[in-house]
Amino acid sequence: MRRLNLTVTCLLVMSLFACEQYIIEKPEIQEGVSFSTQILPIFESACVSCHNGGIAPDLSAENAYEALFDGNYVDTLNAEGSEIYSKLRAGAHDSRATEEEKLLILQWITEGALNN
Repeated sequence: MRRLNLTVTCLLVMSLFACEQYIIEKPEIQEGVSFSTQILPIFESACVSCHNGGIAPDLSAENAYEALFDGNYVDTLNAEGSEIYSKLRAGAHDSRATEEEKLLILQWITEGALNN
């Protein structure tokens, strides 16, 4: 019995040291598009003159994120089909944002439309 305890203890200690060499380091996660520093400024310069509470969605800084999701303007499973992106690509809204800004909004949605 004593020999069995010693063997089990040795195996346990060896397994603890052996596991150390197989630790997988997490890759560095690159920061994606920031809602607060990259997307909100687009809304403030291109959209808030009309969409500030009177016309849905309310894209004012304090309400924009919730308004986009509450009104189903963002579809993270179909970023290009998101209403907010589609609106910026057609009609009267087409000239409101630059192509770079539109692509940035698309990238933000594709990345999961985080409130960051």
